[in-house]
Amino acid sequence: MRATYTYNHSLSKHRLWRAFIVFIIIVVVISLGWLLWKQFGPANKVISGSTVYVPQTTKTQLLQTVEEPLFAMQLPIDWRQTSASATEYSWQSTLKGNDNRYLSVYIDKVPSSLPINYELPLTVNGNQLMYGTLSDNCAEFTPGGTLDVGQAEKLKPAPSVWQGVNFICNLPQVVDDQVGTGSVGSAINSVTITGPTGGTHNYFFLYIDRNAQPDYSILYSAIQSFRARAE
Repeated sequence: MRATYTYNHSLSKHRLWRAFIVFIIIVVVISLGWLLWKQFGPANKVISGSTVYVPQTTKTQLLQTVEEPLFAMQLPIDWRQTSASATEYSWQSTLKGNDNRYLSVYIDKVPSSLPINYELPLTVNGNQLMYGTLSDNCAEFTPGGTLDVGQAEKLKPAPSVWQGVNFICNLPQVVDDQVGTGSVGSAINSVTITGPTGGTHNYFFLYIDRNAQPDYSILYSAIQSFRARAE
């Protein structure tokens, strides 16, 4: 009688072992491929160097144009005028959570002894203005200044200079956030602009931002859109 083949149990174990070896080989190949990609593939470039602060204009938002006898500029649409006179115009944000932001424009009657915390240099281009680099808190570079609130309260405002612009540093109120403008060669807190058909005036911008996250782009945008007008 012809012998009948019987499934060999040891053969089954052999096949399982071979499958296991194949699996191990696949894992090793994938691991080697991943390591080679990490070693020679594209990588994120890290550029080291000193940090440079670049002012940014306002985020995309609706703006309004404010027009006064001697100038025009743009502000966020939620801002409302709080006072107006021949020598001072003021606005305030009305947006909930941001209504602790203020902007004043002084004309001719410039508060030359007003101390500020940050200085923003301005230069004149025709009847327009260009802004430079905003300073750090002036307590960091004004002689005698300190960021220690307890020690700062004992100090008095002191003369300071930022990029050739003279101003008064608000040393005692070191945690306040008042930004003032000025220009090289001008009186303190002053920049002189002439309108297109005559009329020369001194201007000073005072921006106060007591929000937990100050937004200086509002001031940058206002200055960038500023136009001195004729008499």
